[in-house]
Amino acid sequence: MRIIEDIRWMAGIVLFLASVICAAPGGVGVASAAGDDWLDALVQAVLAEQAKDALLGSTFMPYLAQLTVVRANLLNGESEAVYGTMNRFMDMLQAREAGISQEAADRLFDYCYVVTPARYHDVSRHLHRLS
Repeated sequence: MRIIEDIRWMAGIVLFLASVICAAPGGVGVASAAGDDWLDALVQAVLAEQAKDALLGSTFMPYLAQLTVVRANLLNGESEAVYGTMNRFMDMLQAREAGISQEAADRLFDYCYVVTPARYHDVSRHLHRLS
């Protein structure tokens, strides 16, 4: 029964994120024009980690919600706000908020470095960790 609830919850998240993208001023065309493929990739990575950790009972909802805020700022052209909200996302991963596993947090943290444009996050966080 818990699995069915999780599937419904996941479907709700995906529909919510899709509606945010489509309801943004200009719709999907603006999202694509903003060059946010990196953000789409990051959302997909969070969803993949959620699917892996589903049996552990951890929730990735706060992370998906934070990325929704990042997307809204990106669509509004607010670069400083994107930087701030992306770094909040990174803080959440470092603190492993909502009880996500260390492995999932580390994979997502490292993936952020790979896909997120440097202007939108504090690159020194990654460099310090890698050294």
